[in-house]
Amino acid sequence: MANVEKNLSVETLRGIAILLVVVGHVVGSGPGGGMKIDFPHPLRYLYVWIDYIQMPLFTAIAGWAYALKPFSASSGFGSFVRKKALRLLVPMAAVGTLYFLVQYLMPGTNNKGELSQMWRIYVFPYTMYWYLPSLFLIFVVQWWIDSRKWMDTPGKWAVCCMAALILSRINDVWILHEVPDLFSFKGALGQLPYFFVGVAACRFAVSLYSRLAVRRVLLAVALWGIVLIQIVWFYPGKYASLSMLLYPVTLIPTLFLLLALKWHNRFFVWIGGYAYSIYLFHGFGTSGGRIILKMMGIDAIVPILLSATFIATIGPVLVDKLFNCSKMLRMLFLGRR
Repeated sequence: MANVEKNLSVETLRGIAILLVVVGHVVGSGPGGGMKIDFPHPLRYLYVWIDYIQMPLFTAIAGWAYALKPFSASSGFGSFVRKKALRLLVPMAAVGTLYFLVQYLMPGTNNKGELSQMWRIYVFPYTMYWYLPSLFLIFVVQWWIDSRKWMDTPGKWAVCCMAALILSRINDVWILHEVPDLFSFKGALGQLPYFFVGVAACRFAVSLYSRLAVRRVLLAVALWGIVLIQIVWFYPGKYASLSMLLYPVTLIPTLFLLLALKWHNRFFVWIGGYAYSIYLFHGFGTSGGRIILKMMGIDAIVPILLSATFIATIGPVLVDKLFNCSKMLRMLFLGRR
């Protein structure tokens, strides 16, 4: 029963995480994207909160899921890579191509590309699809670590996590700024510590959560994240950059606490079951929903936010059910055999 509850709890978090991703993309990461909302609108403040947690939570859940079925010497590295490539890279190429062409052909979309530059979407980060090659690289790194038994104890995990933290900060502030972001490796470096958190939350749950003192320390550090978010919003510039640099320090305990929660919600569990399909196809709904509503003469912020979020969430669920009927479409666009 405990395992069922744990699974439902994580699926609830998965559902919440993907809804945060959708809402974040509807609003847009800046005044020039999404709904083109400028500062200091409250939705811009909401986005600061969403941006803080959305992808780290998604990545931690991926790490937790990996830890349920970890490295297996019998299956081999080649088999592992082929499975992850089918699941992540094939849909990235197929859906990414479709998204690029729809954006190019449809009037009113943001950030149109040139056909002559379409090859770049398979090599460099492209809109929301940057995450798929990043996650693929993270899986490869985790397989390599597990094959050497470098994360089979809490102590070894702590060393790996510290190394990942250092790499993620170098990624943000040092020489890697000048290096081309081939295959979204910089995104992988940024998300790697959070994947490790998910792995640890699954493997070392008893030792992590059984001590009251540990839980109190995790909560105290996690609460500092709220302070950092306020600094980012109210003091843009130097202080905001420093606060964002410290995000992983408060995010790691936050993710541990979230993954320890024993609660679930049927709606979020249901959404969580379609999280990957929603991630792949929600961009069509966020852009299409905004365009359709504006063509109807609706330009009020709240109706656009709610309608575009609904379309971008439910639309991919319908696409999932439709493509699941065809073996070829299922493999190309959903990464399933």
